Amino acid sequence: MIVYKHKKTGNLYLKLDEAKNCTNANDGQQMVYYCEYGIENPKKFVRDKFEFLEKFEELKI
Repeated sequence: MIVYKHKKTGNLYLKLDEAKNCTNANDGQQMVYYCEYGIENPKKFVRDKFEFLEKFEELKI
């Protein structure tokens, strides 16, 4: 389990998996699938991996 903190908001997120974007315009783009951490019924998100690594920092839990 890898938990990340959003650098701007301080909110915590759980990295669920990585995926490859196969949309024609973005074919091959690496994506991160993640969700809110520590809440019931968390929202799930997908973000470009490069952008994710810029905006989030891994926590050592």
